[in-house]
Amino acid sequence: MPKALVLSGHDLRAWREEYAAGAAPAELPYEVDALRSAGLDLTVRSNSHRPSVTRLRAKVEHRTKYGVALPLAAAPSVLRHDVVIALLEREGALPAILRGRSLPPYSRRPLVIYSWRLAYDVLHASAAERRKLVDRYSSADLITHMSSRESDILMEAGFAPEQLFGATFGVSHNYYVPGPEAQRDIDLLAVGQDHGRDYATLFAAIEGTDNRLDLVCRPENLADLRVPPNVRVHGTVPHATYRHLLRRAKVVAVPTDVRSYPTGSSVVLEAASSGCCVVATDTPAMADYIADGRTGVLVPPHDAVSWRETLLRLSADDGIRRRLGEGARRSVEETFNAVHMWTEIAGEMRRRGLV
Repeated sequence: MPKALVLSGHDLRAWREEYAAGAAPAELPYEVDALRSAGLDLTVRSNSHRPSVTRLRAKVEHRTKYGVALPLAAAPSVLRHDVVIALLEREGALPAILRGRSLPPYSRRPLVIYSWRLAYDVLHASAAERRKLVDRYSSADLITHMSSRESDILMEAGFAPEQLFGATFGVSHNYYVPGPEAQRDIDLLAVGQDHGRDYATLFAAIEGTDNRLDLVCRPENLADLRVPPNVRVHGTVPHATYRHLLRRAKVVAVPTDVRSYPTGSSVVLEAASSGCCVVATDTPAMADYIADGRTGVLVPPHDAVSWRETLLRLSADDGIRRRLGEGARRSVEETFNAVHMWTEIAGEMRRRGLV
């Protein structure tokens, strides 16, 4: 059985405690433990989170802008494995740099980077910074990403097509599960904390209607916005609370700007997995995950009138909501789940001879 060394910047002890308490969706971050069912033996290394070590690491990595301590600490075990998998670009940068300079041990093993926002960083970087990013990661054997639009951005920046693999993003369908239909007492729920959220359009759509919105976000997401009286702001909530809110929601709204990365994808798929009726902004990334009219509803960007009409129609029709929620759940069970995603990535690694 091929052996994979996984580099994760998470505090694994805290993560596993949360998982045991039902507050994390899987045993390991990003459900990478699903690789075991795809035939890989995993060793996971993470950063030390002792306060003194954390302070020193923060100072060093503030200068480099990428992970240093973890790849160096894991170096002695690299040659005991067949492949190195870095969870996110930050932990994959130093191994890629060392590979590019033919420096062992990372130069002697294939490197896979599970990327989340590399395309976004490339797109918004200056020309000089973009060249640095391409040079930094150009020695990785495989860089995964989560939407078709990202492939174009990365290749335009100078990444080789053979480096890239657009994986089918998936969430934990065994953790996010539908609740009893009778307990769906939240008419409309919106969740999201990144800068890609478009709450201004959503507020304009529901203001003056009977739709009551429960909103989970950071205060920064609402800066310069007037919150309508029919919006109840929860702030940020623990993961277990978020999961419970999804099980109670009739409709989950994910209004976003058009971004290069798939902003909103996690909430869309976690809501779909929970059997919710999902409404999202029609962006190139979101169209990868929602089949309009079958597994959810897509609304044109920044179109408050269309949002209002869609939400009013769904609030008045239990049958449509139920049909879309059931279709959404099936789509996650069949395709958009973490086991499918990591099995797909493992298959690509085998096809390329990396394991």
